[in-house]
Amino acid sequence: MLLGDREIGAETVKAMSGGSIQSRIVISSVVPVLLVGVAAVIGLHLVFPDAPPEVKSWIAVLCGSAVILTLFLALYLARRVTQPLDKLQDTVNRLGRGELDARHAMRGPQEVDQLGQVINLIADQLELARDELAREKKDVTQRVTGRTRELQQANRLLMDIANRDALTGLANRRRLELELERHISLSKRTGVPLAVVMMDLDKFKQYNDTAGHLAGDTLLQNVAHNLRGRARSTDIVVRWGGDEFCILVPGTSQEGAVAAAQGFVDAVVLAAENSPLPE
Repeated sequence: MLLGDREIGAETVKAMSGGSIQSRIVISSVVPVLLVGVAAVIGLHLVFPDAPPEVKSWIAVLCGSAVILTLFLALYLARRVTQPLDKLQDTVNRLGRGELDARHAMRGPQEVDQLGQVINLIADQLELARDELAREKKDVTQRVTGRTRELQQANRLLMDIANRDALTGLANRRRLELELERHISLSKRTGVPLAVVMMDLDKFKQYNDTAGHLAGDTLLQNVAHNLRGRARSTDIVVRWGGDEFCILVPGTSQEGAVAAAQGFVDAVVLAAENSPLPE
């Protein structure tokens, strides 16, 4: 973790806490007392070789008691010193695991609390950065989702334009090729019958040349409208090209296909009633 020119990590705090400092405190407190006690016993033997054994024993006991008392006192002081560092290390470890709400409680020595303030400040900055990153991620996701939806809509529109006849609004020949391949494959797999009705307008070219192209386009639109109105929801009405139309009639028996074809012829006749073809 970084804050300005400072770098603080779990290893740094670990090196400052726990057994390292505790051992140093104990050693630095006990060893001098132990050395003094040993020196006192040795000095007593050297300076007063004729001292009574009881005196020597009492001095040895006093030295031993001093060493033990110093040991317990050193352990107590070491614990008082290292406990705040242990808590500080626990805070750093929690932050390292991603618990960015972890904070160090300021109840230790001044030096430890100063270090804890730095770590808490780092945690605050990390939490703010995480929240900002989450907001940016949400915004990006929303924008990407919106752009993806717009792209999908545009692709569907382009696909619809590519598969639709501009004049009549019916499916075009490209769409027919796709649907015909799919329905033939389905019919082979399931045995469902498929009928294809092909039809054109007699003398349409002559009518178009005589009445004009605008009238011819209107007639084609009327025919397309009537064919679409006569078709079932499963049928596909296609403008094959020019004055030719094709209708896919799936799931229909031979008799039903003939009846459907006659219905489409009637629809064409109805569309042409107000647009008589030339003799």
